[in-house]
Amino acid sequence: MTRVTFVVLAVVATGCLGLADGVIDDRSDAGPALSGGGSASGTGGGGASGGAAPSAGGSAARGAPDAGRPGTDAGVTFDAGAAVDAGADPCATVRCSANASCRTTPTRCECNPGFVADGGSCFAGDPGVPALRSEAQVCAGYAEGYRSRVTGADFIAGPSMCDVGTLTRAAIDDALARLNFHRWLAGLGPVNDSAAQNANAQACSVISAWNPAGVAAHSPQPSATCYSAQGAAGAGSSNIAWGSADAADAVDQWMIDRGNDTTFGHRRWFLYPSLDDVGLGFFRGGNNYGSASCAAVFGAGNMGPNPPWFPFPPAGYSPISIARWTWSVHGAIPQSGATAVVTRLSDNATLPVRVDVMQGGYGRLAAVTLVRMGWEPAAGQRYRVVLDGPAGPRREWETAPIACP
Repeated sequence: MTRVTFVVLAVVATGCLGLADGVIDDRSDAGPALSGGGSASGTGGGGASGGAAPSAGGSAARGAPDAGRPGTDAGVTFDAGAAVDAGADPCATVRCSANASCRTTPTRCECNPGFVADGGSCFAGDPGVPALRSEAQVCAGYAEGYRSRVTGADFIAGPSMCDVGTLTRAAIDDALARLNFHRWLAGLGPVNDSAAQNANAQACSVISAWNPAGVAAHSPQPSATCYSAQGAAGAGSSNIAWGSADAADAVDQWMIDRGNDTTFGHRRWFLYPSLDDVGLGFFRGGNNYGSASCAAVFGAGNMGPNPPWFPFPPAGYSPISIARWTWSVHGAIPQSGATAVVTRLSDNATLPVRVDVMQGGYGRLAAVTLVRMGWEPAAGQRYRVVLDGPAGPRREWETAPIACP
């Protein structure tokens, strides 16, 4: 198994802390390729690239609704031969397709709540609540978030050493889909990209690739190799990772956040409900770990769900490769004196965990991590988690790792 060395470094608005090195496997043994963790700075931050919002884990509908035929509603049909009763109950003689019901004024068939129309039938749709999703929906989202859209080069080098090169649109879309899958899994809305932030992050990446890793990377001086004012501005507002295989791989690197044990700030910015308008850059080359990636995460204004609290991995199903990452809980949660009890429901075994309270200021939500003490989650098992503290509030959920194809 090939092993690569990488490091990541994050910033917040007030600055950054230290840096540590790490070694990781560059592929996961279960599921699609993951970056696997790696060492991180002592700060948080976190961020991602842009692109059109993917359908990461969306509904199970298999095509565009057919809304153009008489006697249908968004492609949902009456049974052949059904007649509409013109009396007091127009729906009395109407028979709708499976998972649909008759509605009046005008008389028509509509998909039941939780289902979406497709070609005359109703299929289970994404309920938007992680705990209500099916295994198939989660695995479909996983496949969409991790599939490659790149058919040629993901990064095209420029003619000179300091040319920022080009991170292709497909590579940006891959990274955005990866980020949006993690947000969807947590029950949050997708983010969009900003061309201006992408450009700043790309300029940041070339400076980071050619100069030493560390906290100074956020404040490159004019004497730095391949310095540019745009790159320096990007470095001052981005998280930075070194040694990623590609732009999407860097997203997992920030999500895993290994070595960032006191803040988990990269993940917390990724999972900040209001996050929007992100940017991502990636440069392959340089003299630092073979690549560098910068991510801008200070955009806001997302109008998607804003739950008061949420765990990651979430309540409900999650791919086993992600369930093996450190568990975190975000938002309105107990912190002072917090304890957690994890029960494996198949045998009611209590599994030991340690609750670590994360430092504030990252993603603007409080957070704790649940550090497993000598055990790992397994696909096919279900775990009940109870997080509580003297001052509350008590939080309880069940999570179920699954092996997605």
